[in-house]
Formats: sequence, structure tokens, C-alpha cells
Amino acid sequence: MRKFYILFLLILSYSLTAQTFDFQNVQDQFGWVSGGGGITDADLSITPDGLVVSWAAPGESSWQNGRKPKLKHINANVDANNNKIFSMTLHNTSNSVTRIRVIHFKGLNGTDPTSSNGSEARYASFDIPALTDPQETFYYDLTNADWVNYNNEIETETDLDMDHIQVQFVTASPANGFLTSEGSITIHSMSFINEIPSEERVDYNFNENVEGFIGQNGVSISQSAGNLVLDISDTSPYPKLTQSGSFSVNADLYKYATVFLSENNSSKSRMTLVSPQGGNQFVSADITTNTISPQEVNFDISGLDNWNGMINNFAFQIIEPTEDGAPLTSSGVALIDRILFLTENPLSTDEISFETNFKLFPNPAKDVLNVISSKQISVLSIINMLGQEIIRKTINTSRVDISKLTPGLYIVNTKHDNAVEITRKLIIE
Repeated sequence: MRKFYILFLLILSYSLTAQTFDFQNVQDQFGWVSGGGGITDADLSITPDGLVVSWAAPGESSWQNGRKPKLKHINANVDANNNKIFSMTLHNTSNSVTRIRVIHFKGLNGTDPTSSNGSEARYASFDIPALTDPQETFYYDLTNADWVNYNNEIETETDLDMDHIQVQFVTASPANGFLTSEGSITIHSMSFINEIPSEERVDYNFNENVEGFIGQNGVSISQSAGNLVLDISDTSPYPKLTQSGSFSVNADLYKYATVFLSENNSSKSRMTLVSPQGGNQFVSADITTNTISPQEVNFDISGLDNWNGMINNFAFQIIEPTEDGAPLTSSGVALIDRILFLTENPLSTDEISFETNFKLFPNPAKDVLNVISSKQISVLSIINMLGQEIIRKTINTSRVDISKLTPGLYIVNTKHDNAVEITRKLIIE
């Protein structure tokens, strides 16, 4: 996940212009207190890193199944009419929190913002990795009919704003489940902003982190060995991988996309690229089920009339369709090696055949790497994660000695006589 260091918003006052709660730099809780869920105010503390929320393991008579820790604010003064994006910069070390729920009063459509009645509240759920690096920022779009400024009759203030907000920490699978072991999460800051400060990117290779993607509808994600790992539960027929807004694509230029699947250890047989801009539109492609063989999934998105401008919330659904009715719910694991957006159709018919016939094995490898190619190789390079070329072969070869390379992740790049260039990831054990 891209790390964001929010240094430009250091001071919070309780006015409509103050939309950031910077626990780390200002060392204040800013009115956030325990909202229950098995914790009390004693489980909240300000540390040099920010606001720490801690919880105990199951045990108390009222919380025998675990905890659902919750923060609340009753006078947040958020300008909900203009600031509809919620961002949270955090360090998740819990190994159990995989979903954040933002719960807010229904604005003009509710009757009592202090009521615990669920009918007075709206819920927005967003999934995060169970473990993150420090200072990782997640963005969530809270846009809905009830996220609006209001002044309820129960309140004495005259300002139109969104006051009653809660933030809850639960599991994605089971959906909104209890935390069944003790743990903590550190919140560096929370902000309500009017747009996501995204950075343009068209090539996502997952060499270091999840690069702004989040799992939704029962998908938990992590990064491992240069792959984005999608752990899919059977809680929803529409599991989804979404770019949370950290990075954007210029949809006016990039009309094609390719997803490089390393493995699909699931019964999901179709992948869909969804463009939510101005109403959901999508294109779909079939994928091979229950296989450890790499595959490339190509999308032509040039026909979508809402694929334009800068888009930072595109998504990929991985489903198990049926002939009649909704897709099936099913669990499994899929590994994505790379997501690439292109300005032209990525492969001609000949190149598709050539890519299919190009093989590196074994992978992971230890002593020898075998290369099979239907086109002669003019140059083969092996590059480490520092960008250094470790091995270079300028003759056509089918076996490469890698016994002197240290274990880790590498890039294999081959250039061929037909001017085609191929890049593959290689793990050395």
C-alpha cells in the first residue's frame, strides 16, 4: 500500500473547516471516545504514534464470542455536503482486523442521532489487510443519500454538519465478525476530504505492497513474493478487488488492460473489470479455474462510455457464474502478478500464441532455470529488486545457471528476434 505522510494538516479546531483528526502530530483524541463493542475509554490511549485502540480476548460474560471495538464522536463537525471521502492512516498489527465500518447518523432522514437503533444509522464497510506497514492510508467513499449536513432537533447547536460518527473494527470473514484474540491497532490520523489525492499509475507489479488495492465483498488481500494474494471467502457471490484511490488511470488514453494471474486456486471462472465512473459499466473475460498455471486476462474497455477522465476507483470482480440467476458463493485463492493498462490492444493473434508458448520453469527455482520459447531469444537478463542486472545472456539458451544467486524475487527479461520483449517474475529459493 502506498504510504501517505499527512504533514500539511497539523491543527484541528472544532469548525467546519477542520476535517482532520491528527492524533500523531497533535497528540490529542479530539473528542473520540469508546463506542463500546467490548472496549471502554480505558482501552484508548495517545502514544507518540497516534491513537491506540486495544481490546482483550473473549472471556467476559457479555463478550464470550470476542470483541467489536468501536470509536464514536458526537460532535465531529464534519462538512458532509462537501467532504465525502474518509481517509484513515494507520498501522494494523492485530492479525485479526480486516474490515473497518464507518457508521453515521442518517442526517435529515433519521430522528435521533444518539439512538443505538440501527434504523437511525448508515453503515459503510471497507476491507483492509490484517497486517500493514506503519503510515498506510486507506480511502473510503462515503457518498450516499444520508451522508449530508443536518441539524437535528435534539441538538442545541445551529451549525449544519455531520456530528454523530462511529468507526468499528471487525473481520471481513466472517462478515462483520468478532475479533477472537486480543490485539490493538494504531490510528495515526483520520480525515474527511472532498477528493482522493491520487497519483497516476498504469503498471501495478506488487513487488513491495498492495499498491492501493483493497478487498471487498469477502476478499482479504495481502502481498507475497511479488504477487497480490486474494483470499476469497464464500460470503458473497460478487467478491471484488478495488483500487481505493491511491492511484489513478488516465482513462482517456488507456483503453485496454491486462491482468497477469499467477494462479487461480478457485472455482471462479470469470473476471470483470468494472468502471464505476458515472454508473457501473463493465467488460468480462473468462479465466481458467483451479490451476497453478499463469494466465493473462485481457480487457478491451474502449467501448465503455463512462471510461474517461482520471479514474481511481476501478474494480475487478472474480465470479463463478451460473446459467440462471446470481453467481455462486465459493471460496478460494487467486494470485495476481501484475495489472497493466495500455493505450493499444496488448497482443496481436500471433503474439498471443507466442506468449502462450513462452515458459520459464521451475518457478520457484533453485539451481537451474529452464526457458522454452517458440521465438529465438537474442538477450536474456535477470534483474534483482534494486534494478541491477545480475545475469545477461546474449545467445539463444534453454538453461540458465542460477545456483549463485541468493534467494529472493527477481525479474527475467527476454528480447526476441521478432522485436517482442517479455518480462516475467522469478522466485529463487
